[in-house]
Amino acid sequence: MKYIYLTIILFSSLIGHGQNDDWVETEGKITEITLHRGKKTRETATIKFKLEDGSEQIGITELFRVPFIGSMKSEGDAISIKYRKSNPVLVETQFGSLLSTYGMYVLIFLGVLLSAKTLLGRKKTMNTSSGLNS
Repeated sequence: MKYIYLTIILFSSLIGHGQNDDWVETEGKITEITLHRGKKTRETATIKFKLEDGSEQIGITELFRVPFIGSMKSEGDAISIKYRKSNPVLVETQFGSLLSTYGMYVLIFLGVLLSAKTLLGRKKTMNTSSGLNS
C-alpha cells in the first residue's frame, strides 16, 4: 500500500513539473534598482521590455549580487531576460535561470569533492600512523 502512495506522489510531482510554460528570451532596459535589507541583502530591478506583439511590459526580477560589492548592473543598462508567455510579469535573468537550474548540482558536486578530500586525507594519515606503530 505504501508503494502505491509513493508512486502517486512521484507521478503527481512529475505532472507538476511537466506543466512548463514557454519562456521567451528578449532584451530589456533596467529602469530602477531597489536595495532590500534584512537578514539577507538583495537587489531587485524593474525592467522595461517589449513582448512578441510589440507592446511594452514592465517586470521585476532579482539581480545577482556579489557580497560587499553589490550588483554589477546599474539603471539604464540593457539586460538579457526571459519572460513567460502566459504571464509576462514573471521575469528571470539569464544568470538567475542558470543558477536556479544547476545551482543544487553545483553544491552537491562541491560537497562530494570536499568530503572526498577530507576522507582521503584522513585515510592517508591513518596509513602513515599505522606504519609507525609496526
